[in-house]
Amino acid sequence: PQGRCASIASCWMTVSSPRWCCLAEMPIPWAILEMVQTRLRTVRKANDFRTDAGRDVRLEPAPFDPNDAVRLTLYPLTTLHPDDARSAGERGYTFVVEALVPVRLDNAQQRIVETIADIEDALDSFVQAPLALPLQFQESVLLDRPDGVAAMAAQLLFGTRYRREQGR
Repeated sequence: PQGRCASIASCWMTVSSPRWCCLAEMPIPWAILEMVQTRLRTVRKANDFRTDAGRDVRLEPAPFDPNDAVRLTLYPLTTLHPDDARSAGERGYTFVVEALVPVRLDNAQQRIVETIADIEDALDSFVQAPLALPLQFQESVLLDRPDGVAAMAAQLLFGTRYRREQGR
């Protein structure tokens, strides 16, 4: 590892970025989202999942076309200092995985339920070591045609904890 890293424990390589990523360069919540994105990209029938929802996994929102395939988008939600924190730098972090399934499909409800199950299976206790504790599923909500979009949507809330370094 190069740059401002104090140790190898604070650096890692990702599939999406074939260079060393260091905590000194990237905020931990964003690094967690990138690791989750990489993990969700494995959601393919070829990998024994029910769906191919991992074909389109995004970190930024974009308009949805009903002719598109299933799309997953990750959204950061909250960062907080937990009441039971063991240090000043401990943080609780939650994010949303939003799945959009076109309603033009005859089995849109079945597909959204299968997609939810695949997301949960892929992220169940996923550890983004050395960054954070295993992910914990918190809840999911189904939406039919959100904002008039011709899609069924599911929003899955996940949480984790991490410890940030204090000051510079």
